[in-house]
Amino acid sequence: MAQVLRFYVCFSGHEGAASSHTKRKLKEKLTQLQVVETELCYNVNWTGETLPSLQETKKLEWLFGCPLESNDVARESWLLSGPNDLLLEVGPRLNFSSPASTNIVSVCWAAGLRTVDRVETTRRYRLTAWPW
Repeated sequence: MAQVLRFYVCFSGHEGAASSHTKRKLKEKLTQLQVVETELCYNVNWTGETLPSLQETKKLEWLFGCPLESNDVARESWLLSGPNDLLLEVGPRLNFSSPASTNIVSVCWAAGLRTVDRVETTRRYRLTAWPW
């Protein structure tokens, strides 16, 4: 039975510029907006009979993480929402496999992870504003 595993990649330095650009664009429409934070989410379709072993999980975390950062991949989201936050997740439609998924699956297979048959990446946003 296939199940979807989620791996969250926390904010890294190069995303600061993207967040600032996104915040400027959104502030034109939402004047109450104060903070924009982002993370990537790798949605892995795992077709194995059991959950991945510790070694397989470590391989996936290594594949999805930045080689210059340690502990930048987690199984739980880094974005915790508060009362003035809005969480959004943007990604591809799930009714077809994206070209990026095909490439990521090829890398997983080369790493010996044959039970991965699809990986779709989404970007998650936490928008913090003054009270809505």
